[in-house]
Amino acid sequence: MPTSKLLPIALALLLTACTTTQIDRQSNITLPENFQHTGQADSAPNLARWWQQWPDPQLGHLIEQGLQYNHSIAIARSRLEEARATSRLAEADLLPSAGLAADAKGYRNHRRDPYLGNGGNLTSASFRAAWEPDIFGQKRSDADAARAAALGSQEQLHGSRLLVSAQIAEHYLRAAHIQQQQTLVSQQLATLHELARYAAGRFNAGHATAHDTTAITAQIQALQARQSTLQAQFDAQQRSIAVLIGQTPQTFRLDSDAMRQAALLQHLPSPPQGIRPSSLLNQRPDLRARAAEIQARSAQLASAKSDLLPRFDIQFLWQTGRIELNSDLAPFNRARSGNGGLFSIGVQLPLFTAGRIHANIQAADARLQTALLQYDQTLLQALADVDNAYQAQHALNAQQQELQQAERTAKQQVRNDRQLFRYGRKTLDTALQSQLNAHGFSQNLLDNQLASGLNLLNLYKAIGSGWQEEGNQPEAAETAAK
Repeated sequence: MPTSKLLPIALALLLTACTTTQIDRQSNITLPENFQHTGQADSAPNLARWWQQWPDPQLGHLIEQGLQYNHSIAIARSRLEEARATSRLAEADLLPSAGLAADAKGYRNHRRDPYLGNGGNLTSASFRAAWEPDIFGQKRSDADAARAAALGSQEQLHGSRLLVSAQIAEHYLRAAHIQQQQTLVSQQLATLHELARYAAGRFNAGHATAHDTTAITAQIQALQARQSTLQAQFDAQQRSIAVLIGQTPQTFRLDSDAMRQAALLQHLPSPPQGIRPSSLLNQRPDLRARAAEIQARSAQLASAKSDLLPRFDIQFLWQTGRIELNSDLAPFNRARSGNGGLFSIGVQLPLFTAGRIHANIQAADARLQTALLQYDQTLLQALADVDNAYQAQHALNAQQQELQQAERTAKQQVRNDRQLFRYGRKTLDTALQSQLNAHGFSQNLLDNQLASGLNLLNLYKAIGSGWQEEGNQPEAAETAAK
């Protein structure tokens, strides 16, 4: 075909090479304006590093260490790099490819040939270029799918950071709870030993039975058995933190004095206010990952539909060569060289595929529908998670106020019984039993404080706190919920 006729065709291919097939799908979930159990605020707080608002420097330092050295985060980061490289590979397939080739050969004859002589050289060089114009957007759709997959891997990295920060805090709170339990058990044992001495004295005086003394002894033994396991539980939480921050469990130690001084369970921050359902779309990594999956599945469906359409390719080859023979014949004795080029345009159209293309389209569409359903399911669960966590936090706070009042009342009762004992109006065992009751209320309050702290972590996870965008990373795609 003459070059003058090929040029308009090539220009037309260039102009349409960036066409892409669009598949638009949206969620069917209607977002509420507000959550049922959140407070009102002018703006939502920034909780990307929520641990900085907790009054415990050791916890903040441990979480920062975990974000830097945790192996789960490192694995997620490595998978993200792999996904990004795959995305770049798909983008590169949109562009032409070109290459150079060179060849040099020589031969030698031991017997002299009058035509070919006793040797010769052959050299050649070529330039080859090829391009498959993306007329109907199949390659662009493949590149979009790869990029959406990379965004999904990025959200997995964000989710890893969210979970690691919450897991470190959870083990730290449990360790603090065990530490304070050890203090309470020691106080209970001291009270029981005092009560045992008093009961033994009354028994020796004939004012008490053996049943009274053995009952107290049984309580002491039960508490001592509990005390023997508390240190093992504390060490287990300590080792879990070591694994999360990338340190050797056998050598890692928490600063127990700093934990006692911080008394984190007694100084937990208030739950964040001003959180709206619409903010979950941008904040929760699992929702962002589902949105990226919808993008990927949409692009894969568009690519599958493009298989029904023609595909074009452009080839160009330019080559030169030189032949030199050591021959006695004059015409062959001089070097011969020449060059030439080839330009071609091809088209490929599917005619009969036994239903393979349509089956692939149906499979891609089913995968997209599954991704949409999974997004809706994740969104509904996210909405429930937030209100569940807020309602539980309010209930725990109300319970804490009642338990604090009960503890104050019990401690006042201890003071009253001690004073009445000094005045001879009560026996010592009455005051000691009041003391044991007060210890029980303190234990209940401590358990409530741990539950409040753990639920606060669940709330942070429910609203998607604990990670932040990196400056060089693309934003994850949003799926509008209407």
